[in-house]
Amino acid sequence: MNCKHHHHHDQAVIIDYVRTPFTRAATPGPDARYVTLVNQATALITKLTGGQSFDKAEEVAAIVSAEMKVDVNDVFMSLVSGKPYTTPGAKPPGKLAHVDPLDLVVPLVKRLVESHHVNPRDIESVVLGVVHQEGEQGLNMARMAVLHGGSTLPLSVQGDTVDKFCASSMRTIDIAVGDIVRGNAKLILAGGAQSMSRIRMGGSDNLLNPHVANNNARNFMNMGLTAENLAKDYAITRDQQEKFALESHKRAATAQALGYPAAEIVPIGNVGEDDCLRADISVAAMAKLKPNFLSAHMGGTVTPATSSPLTDGASMVMLASETYARANQLPVLARIVSSAGAGCAPEIMGIGPVEAMKKALERAKLSMADIDAIELNEAFSAQSLAVVEECNRQGMVIDPAKLNIDGGAIALGHPLGASGARLVGHVSKILQRTGGRYGLATMCIGGGQGMAMIVENPNFAPKP
Repeated sequence: MNCKHHHHHDQAVIIDYVRTPFTRAATPGPDARYVTLVNQATALITKLTGGQSFDKAEEVAAIVSAEMKVDVNDVFMSLVSGKPYTTPGAKPPGKLAHVDPLDLVVPLVKRLVESHHVNPRDIESVVLGVVHQEGEQGLNMARMAVLHGGSTLPLSVQGDTVDKFCASSMRTIDIAVGDIVRGNAKLILAGGAQSMSRIRMGGSDNLLNPHVANNNARNFMNMGLTAENLAKDYAITRDQQEKFALESHKRAATAQALGYPAAEIVPIGNVGEDDCLRADISVAAMAKLKPNFLSAHMGGTVTPATSSPLTDGASMVMLASETYARANQLPVLARIVSSAGAGCAPEIMGIGPVEAMKKALERAKLSMADIDAIELNEAFSAQSLAVVEECNRQGMVIDPAKLNIDGGAIALGHPLGASGARLVGHVSKILQRTGGRYGLATMCIGGGQGMAMIVENPNFAPKP
């Protein structure tokens, strides 16, 4: 056997990271989707009857409205005013609620490709994390991002869409790294998107297999109740949860005032900043809210203020082999050091990061003391506090000063499919800013899982 050919494993590096603003979602339901259909119908009628008489427009509108199941009066409202149709109602819709999720992704692809002047033909694939692949988030969104009229990618670029619930876009980075390390790719775009305005939490047709449903009634309990379970198990008070949430908002507001998020945000239309964070929030205001998953007399402590808000947004990283980055003079934002996933009981899904972090640290031959910045997805205050407590109990002591330095999901929001790439990308940016060496991104996952990823700052220089 000829053993002369040794495969050299090329390292995977992050070239850059961008995201859209993360904005509060509209009340989930048919509203946003209906609005989209009306606007699509209006655009179609305008195209079909351009320059023709109103009679013709009326005739075509009747056919299109019937076919698309929208009210012809709503279509005419758009046609006559020349403005897009919006949801009637007192509550203002989310700022990105009427943006198709694919239209959140394509500007990120364009920004990454154009700002680094890479040859689009070198891109092997777009890997996109999307939770609930249906409606506007269906049909393999990653491939649709290539076929989109505004895309600058050639048809040779493949598309893979991944659903690992909350960790979907962290998993896409993991998949990309695997392809690069095996020599199957030199350049990949990985990220995720979620319109929680358009596709409601849980999807619209989530019928569980009876063997899943009957095996353990708590397998798919409401996420808020899993946070209540952890609050009880770890004796976390409502006051502690509210103080944690307050700190998240304060840190996020400080970061926004210093312009840190602006450096990673690609504006969508006239929306250029995150809008879930509240610089003026107080513990007194939070204390007035009722628990929203378990009533107070049943011991409920988790409120809307201590839960991540429903959010719309997208995020993306460009990954390359180190060889390709060097050959093309590309900047390196971070090196991927290790990653790990782990499973746990679904009813305490929020504790999932602990085991995942432990495995990632072992694989990197590092300890928690080596980590300079930690991005832990704040699904709920109770869940985050339980993770910190359990890590401390197991000797992986987390320094609060290193945790979610610029605030977390309670202040910024958690657009399910997009959060993982945000955590990895943002912790990489923090390392560059602070001169730290190792960063850890981790999150809990519905259904009882956790995931973690460790990155290294390539520009790290030990302080003399």
